[in-house]
Amino acid sequence: MNEERRGVYPFCAACTASSTAWRVPAGTGPTGTRFVGHRDVCESCGSSVRTLYATVLWIPVSKKGRFRIIPTGGRNYIGRKVVDQPVQGVVRRSPSTEHSEFDSDPSYRQAEAYWADSEPGQALPFYQSALVEREKALPADDPATLRVRLRVAQGLLATANYGRAIAWFELVTPQLVEVFGPNHELTRAATEAVTGARLMVGGPRSEAKLLADIVAVDEQDLDPHDPQLLRDRAALGRALLAGGEIAPAIEALAQTVGEADKALGPSHPDTAVYRTALVEACDVAEARGKKRDVQAAEAARPLLNRADAPTSR
Repeated sequence: MNEERRGVYPFCAACTASSTAWRVPAGTGPTGTRFVGHRDVCESCGSSVRTLYATVLWIPVSKKGRFRIIPTGGRNYIGRKVVDQPVQGVVRRSPSTEHSEFDSDPSYRQAEAYWADSEPGQALPFYQSALVEREKALPADDPATLRVRLRVAQGLLATANYGRAIAWFELVTPQLVEVFGPNHELTRAATEAVTGARLMVGGPRSEAKLLADIVAVDEQDLDPHDPQLLRDRAALGRALLAGGEIAPAIEALAQTVGEADKALGPSHPDTAVYRTALVEACDVAEARGKKRDVQAAEAARPLLNRADAPTSR
């Protein structure tokens, strides 16, 4: 046996080193799992990388991870979970020490006072005003900006503006994960809040209907590049995807990415969130294999393959 084959049989050494042991999940009936893709074929052991999705009614709805797979006949296979290289951590910055000038902003101080008094409806417009000032001077994913973005989302939720709250949480949660980490109190607060908002709305189809109505109003009242319209339409795309309406989801997300590229730029943190959502929707479409969905994905792919588009991890 040569060095290339000294892995966990039948995987070669290199593929073994980049993966971990994995138990194949059980999944029968309408709820289960499904592999998508066939990439990075290893010349030594013949394994390839595939993405596993959870399915509902046989429709892929959420990504579970990437795996190295070797077929063993029929529908049988052996798999190992791919160990992704850790992303270099973002330097954690404290807004109170690095951006103390914003803490003395009258709008922010008034917002904090109302929030401390459990008056989210009174606090919300002041947080929104404070956010405008922060976003003029700081990146969208700066910790000082993210804290106020989260407060705006929480304020919308507390005042029963569920659709726009969901749109904000959809945008800010991935950024909180990136900057603070998945287990930080702010990230957990956002994750729990959006779950509560969805329970109040009543499921993906109700959520999509609510967001479609919001987007219709946005399109009448706002510029096509307005950040609020971009947020709301991206959330609509996510809701459509969760409800199994794959092609409309891709169309909504592709329009969002196109407008965000123009208005914010392809490297803007918000554009990156929208682009990731579009990538996931296209992957689901290709996994589902229905003609209309695949055509929608093919039409959207040029937005993801542009020379200036950041590569997804």
